[in-house]
Amino acid sequence: MPPLSLHHLTVIDVPHRALAEIAGTVGCAHVTLFTHLPEQLVGKFPCVAPADVPALADALAAAGVGVCNLEVFPLDRDGDLDRFAAGLEMGAALGATRATIHIHDCEDRAAAARRVAAFCAFADRYGIVGGLEFNAFSAVKDIRSAVEIIREAGCGSVALDALHLMRNGADVACVADAADLITYVQLCDGPLITHQEGWVEAVRERLLPGTGEFPLADILRPISPQAVIEAEVPQTAARKAGISALDRARRAVDAMRACLARSP
Repeated sequence: MPPLSLHHLTVIDVPHRALAEIAGTVGCAHVTLFTHLPEQLVGKFPCVAPADVPALADALAAAGVGVCNLEVFPLDRDGDLDRFAAGLEMGAALGATRATIHIHDCEDRAAAARRVAAFCAFADRYGIVGGLEFNAFSAVKDIRSAVEIIREAGCGSVALDALHLMRNGADVACVADAADLITYVQLCDGPLITHQEGWVEAVRERLLPGTGEFPLADILRPISPQAVIEAEVPQTAARKAGISALDRARRAVDAMRACLARSP
């Protein structure tokens, strides 16, 4: 079984220290935390503040849980990377090794690669590797575009979210071509065709792995066994129905384990 992680979106209603405790209880080795948010998302996601770090570090240590990934670092312009310093510094203090990059307002692949290379050089000061996530809400919408940018940059990795893969071309075959760049996979499920608004599905309501129509076995097959596999399964309906954060996390992680066990 590869190392498992729990994304904060799965239990977005709990504070960071509770996330650490829950992750340890359900047997995850890692969590993903928000340590930087673009201005338009401030207040909408639980973001770590500098004052949170000491107690959070203690909670992670008590739970036996590490931080594998930090969200989210939008490369919407050239230069001014110092704006990310606080988020990376907090992540480094908590032992993080990855940070998710989004690219906005950039149609040119060479320019995107330059931005990635600059961020990776900056993040390397903190011992953190940038991972480019493709999605419909950014300028990098599909896996092939992300792979081309990372290969041209000559650094970084591709962050693979099963939902964004399926909603943006469903190019499952490209996963094998990019397997050497993929060290972090966010797992969920869903119908092949959805009538939900993309943003709503992404951050509010996803299906448990193995309960939808995504070809998860095919997606996972070429992934390295050392890659971190993460449950990113926001469950707003279950939360409103009174299902506890611990139970929501447990069923997401149990479903992820069952899916991995079925994957050859």
